[in-house]
Amino acid sequence: MTVTTPSLSRRGLLRSAVGVAVMSATGVPTLVACSNGSTAAGTARASTVALPTYVPFAGPKPELAGTADGVPPGYRTYPKDLVTTVKRPPLNGGKVSVMTDIFDPLPPAKDKNTAWQAVEKQLGGTLDLTIVPDSDWATKFQTVLAANQLPDLFLMSDATLVNNLPAFLSAKCTDLTPYLSGDKVKDYPNLANIPQVIWQACVVQDKIYGLPIPRSITGGAGFYNKRLLDAAGIEYPATAEDFLAACKELTKPQQGRWAIVNSKGNTFFTFVQQMFGVPFGWKEDGGKLVKSFETPEYKAALEFAVQLVKAGVVVPGSDGADGTARKNAFKAGKGAFVYDGFPAYIDYVKAMKRLDPQNDPRAFVPMAPKGGKANTWADNVLFAYTLMKKSDEARAKELLAVANFFAAPFGSTENLLLNYGVEGVDFTRDANGNPKQTSKGEAELTVPWKYIAAPPQVLFNATDPTYIDKAHEDLTKLLAMVVKDPTTSMISPTNDKTGGDIGQAFADVRNDVIAGRKPISAFDAALAKWKKDGGDKIRGEYETALSGSASPR
Repeated sequence: MTVTTPSLSRRGLLRSAVGVAVMSATGVPTLVACSNGSTAAGTARASTVALPTYVPFAGPKPELAGTADGVPPGYRTYPKDLVTTVKRPPLNGGKVSVMTDIFDPLPPAKDKNTAWQAVEKQLGGTLDLTIVPDSDWATKFQTVLAANQLPDLFLMSDATLVNNLPAFLSAKCTDLTPYLSGDKVKDYPNLANIPQVIWQACVVQDKIYGLPIPRSITGGAGFYNKRLLDAAGIEYPATAEDFLAACKELTKPQQGRWAIVNSKGNTFFTFVQQMFGVPFGWKEDGGKLVKSFETPEYKAALEFAVQLVKAGVVVPGSDGADGTARKNAFKAGKGAFVYDGFPAYIDYVKAMKRLDPQNDPRAFVPMAPKGGKANTWADNVLFAYTLMKKSDEARAKELLAVANFFAAPFGSTENLLLNYGVEGVDFTRDANGNPKQTSKGEAELTVPWKYIAAPPQVLFNATDPTYIDKAHEDLTKLLAMVVKDPTTSMISPTNDKTGGDIGQAFADVRNDVIAGRKPISAFDAALAKWKKDGGDKIRGEYETALSGSASPR
């Protein structure tokens, strides 16, 4: 194992589910400018390439079936009849080098790590991992690029870390299209088990470059504590008007309780936008694009947010709170509603049940104003993707077989090993046969296999099976409302260069309006400035890409 400790500061941003959602909430594009002023360039993605054929894993049957639009299958207990999906070790005594991120404590080194040794045995060779703490990821990534010392496989979690993504991919990375397009993917059954909607996010310049780390399509719209609504005798609001009335009823400042927990960037405005059906990023209409904050829905959402703040239903001062303070305030019952990404659901369930068994966190399903239509956003399709450095055909196929191993689905023997380690050492079984990690397993299993390649997500939690039913039900509702950004897979050089700055300038004014420091009329002036400072140019570049022509450079 190699652990990096570069001294330079982090650059860029984490494109995690919550990160993407929060940046969208603040109006800041997720592809921010490179610090050296260089621009990215490219064309629309995924217009003609044949995506890998989807062949679902025929493994243990879940209690709750997955759905075609992305609701994961749910297992209330761990499957007993596991399936071995990799019949032959993908390596024949060779070695594969991988560089990937880690958000957990570093694991024990390989010579002291039973799980890691077992994984290598299954691989049939050496797994040379460079594990980079997230705080050092950007610096390490660019150092490796500058030295032209790319490992065989490496995580791409932030497209801004290269100046021209399409050119970089073409020069340094393996085009996986010949090996994965259409039925070709069937040579790698675990990769074929990944739905096409997720592969679509791994295509650049009509070529498949990425091996996806799947997520569940939408980051959701936040959470609410049903216990607090029940205690107040309030039914879940059916309309935005009902929501405002419920917020007023829930707010009891003298008892230290308000309706909504906020945090920096007015994160609560994300679920307000979804209540009013604001588009995710851009909206296409006959080849023309409209930015989300140019729509009447956005203006209505902004006015509603101002109304909520004026009504005193938002925790005072929470617009200056960081993410941790926001979570803690919601867990402690200071507010009944909060914005956070759906992946945080299980953490809220565990933490809040410990504080009070009656706590009942649920996913917030946006309700529209009377006569309107609420939505959710497709802002959580994947965590990131893994790239393969330039390799000849034989090596590419070998590395894909390695990726196929790490993409082993829930219900397979390989997935059990990757998530729980070696039975008797890293985990034991509870009375229901559910694996339960030992302290040794908790330490060893922080090896970030899940950021090399990964299967589609499932819902499983042995300590609180009721979470599975809630999460499955909530995601079913949220995914039925999801809308996509038509520019997600496109590149606008102007957006890459200046979109972050002009988006932040706009968001600053927007936040002043929500806080009551500026009148609503300031919003119109800020919008005009955004358009003049580059918004219209960004729109033009995306429209060019939408038309099928090359993006301007």
